[in-house]
Amino acid sequence: MADLPANEQSDEEDGRLDRRSVLKYGGAGALTAGLAGCQSPENPAPGFPFRGQGDKTPPGNGNGESVGDGVLSGETLNVGVLAPMNLPLGRSMWNGARQAAEELNNNGGILGANVNVKLGNTEVSPGKAQSEHRRLVLQEDCDMTCGIFLGSALLQTLPSIANQETIHITSASADPRAGKLVSKTNDDITGEGGESEYERFKYHFRAGPLHLLDLADAMLEFVESNKEEYGWEKAALLTENLGEFTPYANRLQERLSDVIEVPVSERPGGVSDWSPLFNEIEDTDCDVAIVGMALIGTTAVNQWAQQERDFEFGGIHVPSQAFSYWESTGGNVEHVFTMNAMTPQTSNTEQTQPFVEAYREKWDSVPIYSGALTYDVITLAEQAITAAVEGEGLEEIPDSNTLIPYLEDGTFTGSTVLSEFQFTPADATYAHEPQWTSIEETGVPVFQQWQMDPEVREDYGTMHSFAPPQNKSADKTIPEWVNN
Repeated sequence: MADLPANEQSDEEDGRLDRRSVLKYGGAGALTAGLAGCQSPENPAPGFPFRGQGDKTPPGNGNGESVGDGVLSGETLNVGVLAPMNLPLGRSMWNGARQAAEELNNNGGILGANVNVKLGNTEVSPGKAQSEHRRLVLQEDCDMTCGIFLGSALLQTLPSIANQETIHITSASADPRAGKLVSKTNDDITGEGGESEYERFKYHFRAGPLHLLDLADAMLEFVESNKEEYGWEKAALLTENLGEFTPYANRLQERLSDVIEVPVSERPGGVSDWSPLFNEIEDTDCDVAIVGMALIGTTAVNQWAQQERDFEFGGIHVPSQAFSYWESTGGNVEHVFTMNAMTPQTSNTEQTQPFVEAYREKWDSVPIYSGALTYDVITLAEQAITAAVEGEGLEEIPDSNTLIPYLEDGTFTGSTVLSEFQFTPADATYAHEPQWTSIEETGVPVFQQWQMDPEVREDYGTMHSFAPPQNKSADKTIPEWVNN
């Protein structure tokens, strides 16, 4: 163990803190490509009627006028939101940020300060993410930024975050290399040494999702805990040959065989005919295919269903995190399971369902995990700024260097995913990351499965969370496997 206080000791290999008595955050969804569709009369969300058009006026007055009484009355916090607006995932991020800002402003702002969010459309381009970050900070006077999807976009933007010395809180990328750059204990990335790297990159934090190594460990825990109940003795590991998935793939290739027999382990890419690989899985008597898929996920699901393959299918499956996916696949997604941070039916915290219902009311769509996490970023920032203002006796919005210790040391409440949240400390192997120990302790990630739901509509299916126990859907909690 590193020589840290007892409550901040980190695992030397994984950088995981041993704070077993504290609830910690564990997001999921990792690489969702934002394929979720909008709610409509033809695509209803279970338990909620279709609502009329809500008010889509952006929150905040944007001109620095006071929204409430307080020591920061007359101030404005400008928050830049870096989101790929050509994907529903990005639009959900933007909606979540606007919704959080509007709610804060309607309740007096941050100690009287107005919260104003400004969009930087990254268009799923690393170069665009970097240039939009610079524009938001240098031209739009943003005090902090949030968002960013794809690890490549985050890594290319990190130098700009460091150069501008402006806090950025990630809410869609899961690349673990960002946290390693921030860590004081690492010196093997830039060669500058851990302390120097920390001073340069300390402005980066991640509210979620979990980085991919933790997501892989969550998958290992899930398989180990449930394999006997589900009758899984052999598993195939199929992780898309996409750079974003590499940490997840490497961890599972190293450790999954310690949990279950793995006769097949492949990193497919650009597959148009899955028959040969599916034949190999069946010929080796695999009970389940543990997957990590994004771009090739729909082709695999359609052929798995149409060929009536005799093994279960799921893991991190990006497209099936979308509420519209049943219709997109004509029901072929039935029985597919995937990780997620939350679903439209889960009640991770007391705030989850109020957030989901308000989101539907305002935007006529179902939030994706990235929208919930971006909403939580604004809530987290409000708590950290309030603590810094009160702790330092300030009468203005604190600068980044003043705010960083309050982010590092704080315990934040009121999120939509987990009610208590802490960042890993600067000495952790992966610093400024969501603290997480296990699914059992945190209740996340949630595992959902697509099941037929005739109560919504005949021949229609929805996503039902079936694990862990504290986040099961109320109406259907038992997974329905093809082999049963």
